[in-house]
Amino acid sequence: MKIVQKLVWALIPILIASTAFGQGPGDDKDRDDKIEALKVGFITKELSLTASEAEKFWPVYNEMESKMKEIRQSSRKINMELKDSEDKLSNDDAKKKLNTLFENEQKELDIKKEYSEKFIKIIGEKRTLKLLSLEHEFRRVLLERLKDRREGEPQDKRPPHGR
Repeated sequence: MKIVQKLVWALIPILIASTAFGQGPGDDKDRDDKIEALKVGFITKELSLTASEAEKFWPVYNEMESKMKEIRQSSRKINMELKDSEDKLSNDDAKKKLNTLFENEQKELDIKKEYSEKFIKIIGEKRTLKLLSLEHEFRRVLLERLKDRREGEPQDKRPPHGR
């Protein structure tokens, strides 16, 4: 039974990856869902989560991600505003935006600390430490796969760089 369970967990990321990257361009929601599924498979595999651990881990992780997403959206909004009106910005406004960006970074750090304690209770210290680097590793692997895929496409079929 354990061999079958390990095989299933090993095959999930492969199946998800082939589904996500084997299709043509879709809408943004569909793409985001596929990337999220890849991320779940990647983290599950890299942390060697058992079914029981995964059942406890993913609700906590998703809760943390939701909070982090809100903060990142706030920072992205400020960065977009800077692109549009950097030269029109007063020094006071610039200082406020700078403080908000620093506050957002601190909030992200506080959330990571808070949720690390929760993850330690579920998966232990070593795998919690590994989790901290997996986000970056997942983005790196994903970008490599996308790059490899794009290099295989004819030049006229590639989306413009802005996308």
